[in-house]
Amino acid sequence: MRVGGIVDISTKDIPGISSMVIFTVGCNFKCDFCHNKYLLQPKVGREYIINELIDKVATNLLVSGVSITGGEPTLQNDLLELCKEIQKLGKYLSIDTNGSNPEVIKKIAPFINRVALDLKGPPDSEKLTKITGVSVDLSKITETIGFLNSQKDMEFEIRTTYVGKLLNSNDLDSIINFLKKLGFKGNFVLQQYQFFEGVGEDFKKIFLKPEHELLVDLLIPYKKKDLAFKLFLRDDIVGYCNINELEN
Repeated sequence: MRVGGIVDISTKDIPGISSMVIFTVGCNFKCDFCHNKYLLQPKVGREYIINELIDKVATNLLVSGVSITGGEPTLQNDLLELCKEIQKLGKYLSIDTNGSNPEVIKKIAPFINRVALDLKGPPDSEKLTKITGVSVDLSKITETIGFLNSQKDMEFEIRTTYVGKLLNSNDLDSIINFLKKLGFKGNFVLQQYQFFEGVGEDFKKIFLKPEHELLVDLLIPYKKKDLAFKLFLRDDIVGYCNINELEN
């Protein structure tokens, strides 16, 4: 497996669980605002055999979970093997994905506890192409969501990073209605875009960090909506917060 980096202990990647984070190399999306762009470089990091990674997980007694992120983990040919071995250790296992590879998600599902799916934008092909830099097959993402939504013992989070100058309130409304139509039952998280070094200086002024007040104003109207899923805000003011705890 090609790994670009490993964080030994994180309390942010899986809510409520201390975890080791494994960053896989490579992604089939090319989002300009991505803060892990270095992972798009094929020669970054190094190759690990699965036993090496398992040894790192097994000897890390300070964590109870593992988060596999990227990049896009489902592009790794040995992801299934890694998931099987981590499950044997009894560690809680979470996978981050863009949802574009439903067949891989279906294969690893019996061995994982949680999926966090990054929904980049509204269900509009033109808009998604603008955001991701590639032609996105929305039917694949829809298939992934439908499958995960049917898994009774799976924790399922869908999150959208709200990037100033890239998304607007109409886009958020389209996303909410899209998930409602699909019968989504997990947690939807609106994330605050923040500039990190990995985004690249050339993009520092292109994308704006939305203020806390704007994000609250965007979410508050949905408090009274009849939704089967819960809504959360993640930003630098509240951390990770259910919208029912937010004030107008």
